[in-house]
Amino acid sequence: MGLFSSINVALSGIRTSQASIDLVSRNVANANTPGYTKKVLPQENLVANGEGYGVRSQGAVRQIDLFLQQQIRTQNATAGSLDVLNHFMQRVDAMFGAPEDETSIAGKIDELAARLQELTTDPSSAAVRQAVLNEADQTAQLLNSMTKEVQQMRLEAETNIAGAVDDINALLKSIADINTQVSQRQDGSLSTADLEDQRDNAINKLSHLMDIRVVSQDDGSVSVFTSSGFLLADRFAQELDFDARTSVDPSSRYSNDPTERTLGTISVNSGGVDVDLIAAGAFQGGKIGGFLEIRDETMVEMQAQLDELAAGLALTMSETTVDGEAVTVGAASGFDIDTADMLLGNKIHLNYTVTPPGTPTQVSIVAVNDPATLPLDNGATANPDDQVIGINFNQPMANIIADLQAALPPEVVVSNPAGDTIRFLDDGGAGTSDINAVSATVTASGFMDQGTGMPMFVDGASNTIYSGSLDGQTQKLGFAGRIQVNDALKADPSLLVVYESAPATEAGDNTRPLDLIARLTENDRAYHPDSGIGGEAAPFTGSIDAFARRLISYQGSQVEAVARDHETSTMLRDTLQTRFDDGTGVNVDEEMANLLVLQNAFAANARVITVVQELFQTLMMIGR
Repeated sequence: MGLFSSINVALSGIRTSQASIDLVSRNVANANTPGYTKKVLPQENLVANGEGYGVRSQGAVRQIDLFLQQQIRTQNATAGSLDVLNHFMQRVDAMFGAPEDETSIAGKIDELAARLQELTTDPSSAAVRQAVLNEADQTAQLLNSMTKEVQQMRLEAETNIAGAVDDINALLKSIADINTQVSQRQDGSLSTADLEDQRDNAINKLSHLMDIRVVSQDDGSVSVFTSSGFLLADRFAQELDFDARTSVDPSSRYSNDPTERTLGTISVNSGGVDVDLIAAGAFQGGKIGGFLEIRDETMVEMQAQLDELAAGLALTMSETTVDGEAVTVGAASGFDIDTADMLLGNKIHLNYTVTPPGTPTQVSIVAVNDPATLPLDNGATANPDDQVIGINFNQPMANIIADLQAALPPEVVVSNPAGDTIRFLDDGGAGTSDINAVSATVTASGFMDQGTGMPMFVDGASNTIYSGSLDGQTQKLGFAGRIQVNDALKADPSLLVVYESAPATEAGDNTRPLDLIARLTENDRAYHPDSGIGGEAAPFTGSIDAFARRLISYQGSQVEAVARDHETSTMLRDTLQTRFDDGTGVNVDEEMANLLVLQNAFAANARVITVVQELFQTLMMIGR
């Protein structure tokens, strides 16, 4: 090898060593910088030059496991959603407490039962009567405050979605801008590694907010899609819009139909058309997915449970069963039922058999006021075995009878013998039908001469009797936020005991208090499965006390399930991130060892140049 060749090889070696030393220095300096990945000079960035290599460009590249990176982003979305759910569910846990806690709703109902128990032993005591009212008032106020907290959490979710959408828009713009810069450096004159780090950081942050899919393009850019396939960013960033609402109540709902939607949705304009990304399923994970689940599912179900409890509490204390009166008309027989005291939502229960098929049919006839509510679905009641018929009672009796007859088979004959009485008869001599039973569930509207039940709890400040009306958005919706103790009872606590005017109930009579405590702790009722407790085929059945305990246990199990999933997801995310960091992160010890090797190589190449220089000087001396 000639001296000039030796110099060229040594110079190439020095340049290579210098570039590598600079890269190692950068790696060490950024070792603790989040998102920084280890940079290397790949073989293709060096050019053969005699027996050594020279640096072709400054094109340092990153060492990345793309498959592992996508796994991390997928797990980021799952963990992001569970981060949100776990945060809110911990608040739910604190709100509901444990069934045995005195401050829980079950504890309050227990305390109300305890005060009623005291009233049974001393019904004439003004102090005991007031204690019952105080406990009833505290029970109602707790349901009010729990409703307020549930709706506050929904509003917080709505507000957080707005903030997350702003963050998404900023990240998408950053990704698009970096894509443009990366594609402009594809001639290889400049490294894109640092830009790719910045882009990865933006994409990783985005993956915490929503579930995404990333596709690499030939020009070095990437395309970011929603999990459902909608393009969010390449060299151009879409801008998401969220029409946030400033207030949320139990009636607030998200709907695919804009005319029915009373909560915000996330949309994007594509080709002049607004696309609803929530309806398109773009947010199954990430923090936004978690906020949507809280706003539209978890808290909606929770409100339904509180409303079911409040409705059950009010109806349990006030409902009375009115039995039909047996009647015979010629060869036909059946029952008369007086509907004078029926309120909206009250029901007539009819059981009949038509042969064939010869199997009993159970019908719930529900009183409504608004024809727009009709027809009612069979799911309008908690009973899975009944046929539900809604009848507009805000019309002349002749029309009520005609509507009933049209809804029932001709073998069941409906008539109005007088006043507000409805008569159900079989087909008489034909002998193909039987009326097995007729009764009505009626809500007491007053305290006197309507039995021992009473409207202890009413609907709102207007003191409206709660009867479970199905008109409009249904009376039960949000009732837990409106329930309160009847003003008439507060004004006259003796009504806790006195229930008949003639003969007048004695002050020491404990008949009503005994009935009230039985209604609260012993009498079973079925609870609607739309609360999430119990199923459609087998609704939860039990006392109000039992339902309150079941509700708290249910929420406790939900909290535990989310906490477990959150712990598992966080552990998996951290494990994947550790594996990724081990493969792409900077090992300072390793880099320092490399630095020593490179420094020695640099010194060796410098020594070669020194030796060649000395040889040239010797040759020149010989030539003289």
